[in-house]
Amino acid sequence: MCNEHLPFVVLLLLLLLVTLQQHTADSAIADERPTHIDLWVSCIGEIVLANADTFRHELNIFTLGGGETEEESLHFEHDLLDRLLARLVYQNAGKQPFTFNLAPYDRTVSYNQRNLVLILLHDLLQLERHLLPQLAVKNVEQRGYFLLLLVPSNATTTTTAEKHVAATFRLLWSVRLHNVMLALERRHPTTRIDLLAYDPYGPGCCGCSRPRLLAHCNAPSPPLYDRFERNLHGCQLRIASFERAPFLEFVHPPGRNGTATTAPFTPKLAGIEGNLVELLAAHLNFRVAIVQPADGRTWGRIYPNGTANGALGLLLNGTVHMTVGGYFPYPALLAATTQTHHYYTAELVLAVPEELATLSPLEQLLKPFQPAIWTVVAVELAVGALGALGALHHRRHRLLHFWRTVIGESLPGRTVPRRTVARLALLLWIVHAALLRESYKGSLVGFLTEPNPLADIHSLEALVQGGYRFAMTETIYHTVFDRSSTNLRPLAPHQVQLIKSADRQALLERTIRSRDRLAFTSTREEIVKFNSRNRTDINYRTSDETLLTFHFAMYFKRSSPIAAACDWYIRRVVATGFVARWHHQHLDLRFERPTLAGSGQAEVLQLHHLHGSYLLLAAGLLLATAIFTLELLWGRWCERRRRPNYPGPYPYLHELRRQYPAVGRRKRAQRITSLARCH
Repeated sequence: MCNEHLPFVVLLLLLLLVTLQQHTADSAIADERPTHIDLWVSCIGEIVLANADTFRHELNIFTLGGGETEEESLHFEHDLLDRLLARLVYQNAGKQPFTFNLAPYDRTVSYNQRNLVLILLHDLLQLERHLLPQLAVKNVEQRGYFLLLLVPSNATTTTTAEKHVAATFRLLWSVRLHNVMLALERRHPTTRIDLLAYDPYGPGCCGCSRPRLLAHCNAPSPPLYDRFERNLHGCQLRIASFERAPFLEFVHPPGRNGTATTAPFTPKLAGIEGNLVELLAAHLNFRVAIVQPADGRTWGRIYPNGTANGALGLLLNGTVHMTVGGYFPYPALLAATTQTHHYYTAELVLAVPEELATLSPLEQLLKPFQPAIWTVVAVELAVGALGALGALHHRRHRLLHFWRTVIGESLPGRTVPRRTVARLALLLWIVHAALLRESYKGSLVGFLTEPNPLADIHSLEALVQGGYRFAMTETIYHTVFDRSSTNLRPLAPHQVQLIKSADRQALLERTIRSRDRLAFTSTREEIVKFNSRNRTDINYRTSDETLLTFHFAMYFKRSSPIAAACDWYIRRVVATGFVARWHHQHLDLRFERPTLAGSGQAEVLQLHHLHGSYLLLAAGLLLATAIFTLELLWGRWCERRRRPNYPGPYPYLHELRRQYPAVGRRKRAQRITSLARCH
């Protein structure tokens, strides 16, 4: 009988033992939970208080609910938040108050881009599946600080969480969330909270995003993990760029001709940007690999539909880590990239093949006087001419003789006025005419003996009037000439020739040989470098008018961890005078002067200086001869028409002479003529 009930007794004892152990465990958990909450509140509170100034006392705190463990972890999360907020308010009393935003990060409207985002979650899969896409979209500036609290739960063990940490950090690196710390509770051998972050670069690790233990919460609170890479451990950085002297030049290895290709290669760099990249590589410990755009677009552009080409296209699609150069800032570029401090400022100008100015003979004669002086002389001559015509009408010739003094002829004595006032006016007029003549002759000799001046290209308007066409890239055309915000005059379609950046050097060589009237948009530094190839050849001149001023900088993909380190070094390199030293050593400003410019010494006046004046003098003499001949012929024709048809001379002319012997010759001739006309 006892043997039959023995199994039931054993089963009953086992049930009692299990019930007793479960009750003991529940009691232990109930006693342990306050200790765990105190540990979490103390750890997170110390981090927040120690770094409050970094994120300006602004916190965004929220939890991720849902899942099978929501009911179990709900009380723990609520208790943790209540005690954490109370601790922050109490310990910060009398200081700058905290601002708490309890809405989820992706739903916030106005917030500080550098605030602290504190997220409570019980499973890393929640972050990967639900929250991470919203974080990447909302974090426009991507400069905030994130603190992930992986709260303990029965469903999520420490071992399970550690398996997902590395994958979570890789996802955070892919969306460029860098300032992230993960608080993870470990219970063996003792209960503690570890603060983890990730390093994209390290010994034998280039972009691997492996976890790294920052500190334990029982140690002094560490600062928030603000990404600033000081050592890239020899990792290779790919740079999208192309050769453009004198800013960046490649010293190619043997067997490479510099053909544009997306395959990276490692040349020796020269120029201001090349020297700067080499300097940064030495300080940050990275290797350089150059990737040249192969689509014919060197700089590239980001279009409104989100596509990009050239170097920017390689940057945005992840082929390269950064690009260097002088880009024109526009909203799409600023929104998609992070820029460093500019290290060089350049001006965009127009460059044309140098040539001498062509002056007509009339321009040479008019050049000594300014238009205002010529206007005064013309008015004086016009007044003198009108006075001369009036004098001829009244048969008086004195004003006509006064006008002769302008061209320096002698003045007959009988025309000198007898009144003192008139004599003084005549003297002033003679002095004025003499000064005009001598000033004109002196200025004319000076202008004729100086070297031929260069063509006028001081402004865009002068180039347009000179019949030049303008060669530029599509980006420069839309940035400079196709915007209403600029003060430059718009160009007609037939005046613009759009070219690719890759074809610019060959077109410069061809234009300098053919001497086409083509103006290129370029920087003065590039023109100086081009002119230095051969000083004896005809070179390019640059216009005085600046079309656009732009800065050279390094461009990274948005919120790259390398951007801050490069920016820090660039600011200090520029402050040491590196750019000024490079400009002085590598740019020979002698090649900015044209080869056709004279030495400035006066020349001996020769026949070729005056051939235009001689031609005008010959034309004037021919015109005067023709007018005189026509006047003579006209006078003889009129005389023949007026002559009477007498058979012979007047038969009584000798009698008239005898009749008036005492009359003067002039009056007697007049009377004889009048009598002859009467007959």
